[in-house]
Amino acid sequence: MAAGARILGRRTTLEDVAREAGVSLATADRVVNQRDGVRGQTIARVELAVAKLGYRANIAAMRLARNESYRFAFILPSNANSFISNLASQVERASDWLASQSGYIDVMHVDVFDPNALAGALEQLSPTYHGVATVALDHSRVRAAIDDLAARGVHVVTLVSDAPSSRRVHYVGIDNPAAGRTAASSARCRCAITPSGTSDLTRFCRANIATSSCCRLARGATTVSKPAR
Repeated sequence: MAAGARILGRRTTLEDVAREAGVSLATADRVVNQRDGVRGQTIARVELAVAKLGYRANIAAMRLARNESYRFAFILPSNANSFISNLASQVERASDWLASQSGYIDVMHVDVFDPNALAGALEQLSPTYHGVATVALDHSRVRAAIDDLAARGVHVVTLVSDAPSSRRVHYVGIDNPAAGRTAASSARCRCAITPSGTSDLTRFCRANIATSSCCRLARGATTVSKPAR
């Protein structure tokens, strides 16, 4: 194979990288997975071959070869509204794809508005889980349960509602401070409308247009709209 040639019509394999670099498959594997025991010059040759051939590791195949799998738990409210039902459906859809990557999801329905019930569910999770996503409650016992999971190396993500002082790694939901600022801006716009006409509102919006996303000013007329999502 000519140096720098890309393989057309099929996925580049680690064997191709090893052949391009002039090393054994075991050495190429060691370099790609950043394991010790390989000389610097050899690492450079393998990395150059990876770049030339556009090699991308097949993570699912690597996990299968190593007999690795990952388990995730989703804790959702037991009394679901349409939003939570939608969320549960999306999680179920994602589980089909994740299974092909040797990852598996379990969904649990808990009364997340009861701190004892939610904390109990978190505390009783199997140690086999690598990650947990939960609709949270900012309560001392819930925070302690999240912190205990984090101490065991479990990555916890809070959904929709947060426990910000816990050791969760991420929060997925509304940016409440930003939403509050938007609501306040909208309220100020509405309060500026007076029976005398639009002049007061016009002056207000001109003064606040740099920070308010809800004011749209036009000559002779002003509208207040919801901020863009």
